[in-house]
Amino acid sequence: MVSADSDERLSRGAALLEWIKQEGGDVDAVRVGKGPGGVGVLAARDVKRGESFFRCPLGCLMRATDAKKGASGDDDDDPELKSFVRALDALKVNGTPIDDRVRLQLHLLNECRRGAKSRWEPYIASLPGDELVANLPVSWDDETLTRLLQHTPMHGKVKEDKERLRRLSRSLAKDSTAFPLKFFGADRLTWAHAVYWSRAIRLKLPGGGFSSSTGDGKTDCLVPLLDSCNHEWRSRHETGRSHGTQSKPTMYTLDAGIDVTAGDELCINYGMKDNGELLTSHGFVVREHAKFDFTYLKLHEMPCAARVERWRERLEAVRKVVGAKKGSHAEVNFQELPGGAGIIVGKFVPVAIAAARVLCAPNDDYSDRYDRAMRYLKRGNYYYESEDLGGLGVEGWNLRALARAAWRELDACFHVNGIAKSLGDDEVGGARGEAWESTPGDGAVDACALYVKTQMKLLRHAMGTERDDEEPKVRGILGEKRDRDDESSDSDIWDHDSDSDGTGSGSREGEDDCGEDELYEKIADLPPRGWR
Repeated sequence: MVSADSDERLSRGAALLEWIKQEGGDVDAVRVGKGPGGVGVLAARDVKRGESFFRCPLGCLMRATDAKKGASGDDDDDPELKSFVRALDALKVNGTPIDDRVRLQLHLLNECRRGAKSRWEPYIASLPGDELVANLPVSWDDETLTRLLQHTPMHGKVKEDKERLRRLSRSLAKDSTAFPLKFFGADRLTWAHAVYWSRAIRLKLPGGGFSSSTGDGKTDCLVPLLDSCNHEWRSRHETGRSHGTQSKPTMYTLDAGIDVTAGDELCINYGMKDNGELLTSHGFVVREHAKFDFTYLKLHEMPCAARVERWRERLEAVRKVVGAKKGSHAEVNFQELPGGAGIIVGKFVPVAIAAARVLCAPNDDYSDRYDRAMRYLKRGNYYYESEDLGGLGVEGWNLRALARAAWRELDACFHVNGIAKSLGDDEVGGARGEAWESTPGDGAVDACALYVKTQMKLLRHAMGTERDDEEPKVRGILGEKRDRDDESSDSDIWDHDSDSDGTGSGSREGEDDCGEDELYEKIADLPPRGWR
């Protein structure tokens, strides 16, 4: 799908509203127009708190179940659609049947192929085109991806997404009759992937579709009009559902959380997503979402972890203890990784040190270290009390050393790859008004730079924890040789923004660098953006 300029999208937005009205919806209180966040949904009249901005029939939704046997209503008599459903049922990628997420994306592409025969034609026409794809890291070449996101959690995720799309493309190519290249080629798959991940909304609706493993009963849907709303993390507007009657169908709604006047943009909150997810799924980062950012510390890379034989058993034991402590679940989370386990942290807290000691205590004649570490974790004593036990313990020191190694990798890429230079650009937040948006070119550099800076800040928390009087003893723990002067202070090592005498800890010559807070101030007045 080719790019569409804003005027064309406004015209298609008007056609979308007309289609929803024809389907029995009520959209008189809204219009598609240009707002602070770009093309979005605006109030056409004043709306009071508690009133619905719009009501749309469930029949307007696109769900994976629409492309399953017996779930497509009147279209069951369409031999072309029935043939496509059979092809989806038979499709396997690396020997595994596709899930409902992929099914919905292929369903979208098939409806594009059907053109005027598709009941979703007005909705599909309203969707963004190549401008959305170019905005997401999944469309970047490998060189750009590595340069901007190397050593961050999102670098591996995007590479996995690209590889999954390649595998899917190869599988589809085996049945060119059901999946012709013109409509299901690599570029079209990337577009459908971008539409799904940037626009799919989870709604609690009757019927099937992809539901999370938590059994929350919600379904991933493409939701006409609602998915045209841009993001605002302060938004109080809520989605709802009106119960149908014999004369009226069940509707999904957007309800006003505050009084709104005509001309106001109607934004929704995309959820508590970290900037990595916002960047890779929506194509932008937001200052206020930095508090949701996290980073990985891979415990299985620690020397003492090589002797651990029962990761899952220990993970479960730690989860029970940490989860029982009020607030702790938001401070340290665990995820099993290939070859071992990993701690996922937000702002680093001492409980992560205590958890690392439990997970990494050796399974040998000195197994009392595990019992002692577990006792301290349960009591909430995150530091060993006696000096002979080493304060943090060897596992705690190793964890801090891993954080330092990860920080150094990011620090090197941050400067060598030229990301840091973008932060001092006078145009950020000025003439280049999309500094917080991952657009092709300089905008992508700005967005990634802000994300990387947050990653570095999290790692600095991990290096220092809450006992800044203790210097992380890196030498000898990981076999790593310090490449900086041993006499330098921790503040010199951790904060590359500080002045330097040339030892390598200060800003590089000729680069106008700035810290997170200063950078946030530069973009504080920029409107929240969304590629809807």
